[in-house]
Amino acid sequence: MRERARHFIIPSMWVWTERLLGGRLLRWLCMVTAVIAALVAGIAVFDQRANADSYDSEELQFLELINDYRQQNGLGTLLLSDALSVSAEHHDQDMARYSFFAHDTAASSYYRVGSQPWDRMEEEGYKFNTYKGENIAVGYETAEEAFAAWRRSPSHNLAMLDGKYRVIGIARISDPGSVHGWYWTTDFGGVEDPSSHAPGESPQPADTNEEPDSDGPGVENGEMEDGEIWEQKTDNDADLIVDGHAYLGDFDDGTGDLRQKIRVGEDAELSYDVRIETNEHHHPSDRLLVRLTDQDGEQLAVLERYTDGDAGGWRHETVDLSDFAGRMVYLSFFVEADPVLRTAFYVDKVSLEERP
Repeated sequence: MRERARHFIIPSMWVWTERLLGGRLLRWLCMVTAVIAALVAGIAVFDQRANADSYDSEELQFLELINDYRQQNGLGTLLLSDALSVSAEHHDQDMARYSFFAHDTAASSYYRVGSQPWDRMEEEGYKFNTYKGENIAVGYETAEEAFAAWRRSPSHNLAMLDGKYRVIGIARISDPGSVHGWYWTTDFGGVEDPSSHAPGESPQPADTNEEPDSDGPGVENGEMEDGEIWEQKTDNDADLIVDGHAYLGDFDDGTGDLRQKIRVGEDAELSYDVRIETNEHHHPSDRLLVRLTDQDGEQLAVLERYTDGDAGGWRHETVDLSDFAGRMVYLSFFVEADPVLRTAFYVDKVSLEERP
């Protein structure tokens, strides 16, 4: 699983309150507050959706501020993502309604308790396996105030100047009866999603005939949740993604190839989990190559080799790809089996990251 960038800050007042009350008592108070709020509201769940016309002037001002700041530092500008703005707005509403201030959901009208930022983003349709982050702030009415506060904080400033981000969700709400009054959340993502657009524009209608985008930054669907993104080719038309992981081999006398197009960044590192099961008696017989190829399948480099002789439990592997920085290539998991007995190669949690 790709490690997501975390850019969190908890004000000293909240830390002091948590220490004073104690973690258990604080969680109990949040739960009681949630029950009372639900009773008062008649268990009402709000369905406020962000779109091109629903950003207020301060939210748009913040987008202008952060994009100017990024350009001054040699970075690209961010597009608005309506999906991320929904997750940001709902988190603002939950923090105000249930009297907490944290990145993990303490109580909610929308998400399960304990949800992290990327969980909320996924719930709103942003399901890309990419870099994600979040900034939160309270007590600031204007974009200038929130931007200045985040700029003064090293971790929040790092999020605003992260070159891996392409889109941002922005939400500001006011709840006069809440603890802090004003709540800000900005959610960041490394992939432009179908809901993304420039300010004042609407998202482009989805092209239902368009193939999934497999050439974005990093590795898509590295969790092998389904057959999306990955190209599959076998001699026997077997499905190479089964039950949430790649299932390669376990056949006699044939080949299989699971691949997707990737863009390799600076100081890039490939990571994945692999497990091998075999009933071969003479080694090596079957093999798995982790390799890079061109569009036509021509092999550019073999990153790792595994055979039935490497059988054992799950192991985590990392491979330096910095020699291919800046290139668009295909990441390929290629299996070749002999006619006698069988070996199964399992692959999961594939990611491509830049080392710090």
